[in-house]
Amino acid sequence: MKIHPVVGAEILARVRFPYPVTPIVRSHHEKWDGSGYPDGLKGEEIPIGARILAVVDCFDALASDRQYRRALPLEEAMNHVQADSGTAFDPKVVQMLASRHVELEQRAVTQPSGKAKLSTDLRVERGQEPAAGFENAAGSVVGADTEQADNFLTSIAAARQEVQQLFELAQDLGNSLSLHETLSLLAIRLKKLVPYESLAIYVQRNEVLKPEYVSGENLRLFSSLEIPLGQGLSGWVAENRKAIVNGNPAVESGYLNDETKFTTMRSALAIPLEGLGGPVNVLTLYHSERDAFTQDHLRILLGISAKVALSIENALRYQQAESSAATDYLTGLPNARSLFLHLDSELSRCRRVGTPLVVLVCDMNGFKQLNDRVGHLEGNRVLRGLASRLRECCREYDYVARMGGDEFVLVLPGLQSEQVEPKMHLVRSVAAKAGQEVCGDDSLSLSVGHACYPDDGEDADKLLSEADRRMYLAKHREKKPAGAACRFEFEPQPTSPW
Repeated sequence: MKIHPVVGAEILARVRFPYPVTPIVRSHHEKWDGSGYPDGLKGEEIPIGARILAVVDCFDALASDRQYRRALPLEEAMNHVQADSGTAFDPKVVQMLASRHVELEQRAVTQPSGKAKLSTDLRVERGQEPAAGFENAAGSVVGADTEQADNFLTSIAAARQEVQQLFELAQDLGNSLSLHETLSLLAIRLKKLVPYESLAIYVQRNEVLKPEYVSGENLRLFSSLEIPLGQGLSGWVAENRKAIVNGNPAVESGYLNDETKFTTMRSALAIPLEGLGGPVNVLTLYHSERDAFTQDHLRILLGISAKVALSIENALRYQQAESSAATDYLTGLPNARSLFLHLDSELSRCRRVGTPLVVLVCDMNGFKQLNDRVGHLEGNRVLRGLASRLRECCREYDYVARMGGDEFVLVLPGLQSEQVEPKMHLVRSVAAKAGQEVCGDDSLSLSVGHACYPDDGEDADKLLSEADRRMYLAKHREKKPAGAACRFEFEPQPTSPW
């Protein structure tokens, strides 16, 4: 919309009026304080005709019926215009209109307004047929007029194309809750609007910007960055919530003063992505040429920033909800639902390649007495400690899950039968250490049962049932005296008078 004064002026420049119409049209959206467009003219730099047109145009728009509202009364419309005197409008012009608008309105209403009929019913017999429009007429000279026509037509076409691409981008961003899919679509659509060679979207986590999506050149480099808030180019944008145009990518922390890391990018355009009260994320575009980005590129990014920020925020929330549905909130381990999905997947792989698999079902002894004596908060601390120790004693491709309560399950692919007993002994020992950290003694222990694929079963239900049965047999063998419990010292409390 903002190019219409320029386009209008270019069209009228071809008419060769005997008076200066073109400057009036070009500058009728300039403002008295210099905040208007397209040239940012200020005060009396704005042609007097444009200053008059700006005031009258605003007054007429307010005092006329529109599809979205009824016309304002003249005095109310005039009050709106006067409120912008000295900022948007020339104070002298506003004062003159305020003193004469009633008189001028009456003259306009009483003036006869006969409508001349257009000559659409004539038939022209003389002259040649009109040209088809694909060639210049004979003898015509292609000069400045043609060049100006090309300029404003190109501007109109570019503006329409930009609007269409922004519309398609907005539609794409609203069609998916998958974070990776959302950001991939953004990267593809955005390249048609703003040329770039690398794109990075940094998500703020614990005062650090981490790359959630990277595409283009130097992908590995930008993917490895962790930028503290306020540092580097993108960190500054996140902290100050301001954009940077043609910043230096070499200041991004992570490869600063590191000779083993370098980037071929020479300019960057970064904008903050502010969601609904969440942390500020950053969209950064990189280019190998210096000063590759323009104010128009910044305008486009700022125009879509709210939509992009909201889409990323929604996708992150969906990702978090999806993760929470498969994760135990207390220990951070996979929950029972995730366990069954993973175990089915592992069994399918074992069938294909013919490898063994062991399932361990573990249950804590003495845990109920602990909760009864010292409360659930201390019990939760034991569970978190046990979960951490179980992860530490397993291989990186082993799977540790919490079934619920004080029951845990380990899925150990490739474990041979002779390795089962040492593994069970290790698991019991780490559980005892987790109990000692809280209780200070060995009152907590772990009962463990195992099942092997394919000897004890070929599906998840059979393996878990057999391991569970063996775990309860072990629990009865290892059962401790009922009086065993953690020893805690408490400060004496005053005796109640009641």
